[in-house]
Amino acid sequence: MDNTGVYISALQESLQKKLEVLNSLLKLTNEQRKILSEQDPNMDRFSSIIDEKDKLLETMEILDRGFESLFAKIGTTIKDNKYQYQQQITEMQNLIRSITDTGLQIEGQEHRNKTAFQNYLTGARREIREYSTNHQMANAYYQNMANQHQSWQSYFVDQKK
Repeated sequence: MDNTGVYISALQESLQKKLEVLNSLLKLTNEQRKILSEQDPNMDRFSSIIDEKDKLLETMEILDRGFESLFAKIGTTIKDNKYQYQQQITEMQNLIRSITDTGLQIEGQEHRNKTAFQNYLTGARREIREYSTNHQMANAYYQNMANQHQSWQSYFVDQKK
């Protein structure tokens, strides 16, 4: 294969782009952590970050498919000539290590964010439940006060002592 060097460069470039995408995902995941740690989280921003992360994940899926198809073409050539491409193979291995490390960081932060988000939802549900209970109690009080006076009762109070 004459183009093996070009294909290997394309593989390296694909791995570098994947690392860049993962670093962007890590940055957005950390931003979500900051939002969830605020007293009054901006859930609109939180939601927009989710949309941004979806786009990045789609990009990463495209990169993965491209890498796999390209590696399927030249994988055996690289394995058969591993000494000839030793430097490129080493660089790709280093990129894969960095990708794996970044992926693990994202996974850990996502787990912590999930816990923080569940805590936020629990608090929000509690506030809604308390508001509903208070609203029902206030309605019952006002109905009770409105029903205190019966039509047969007199409005006049006896002033004699």
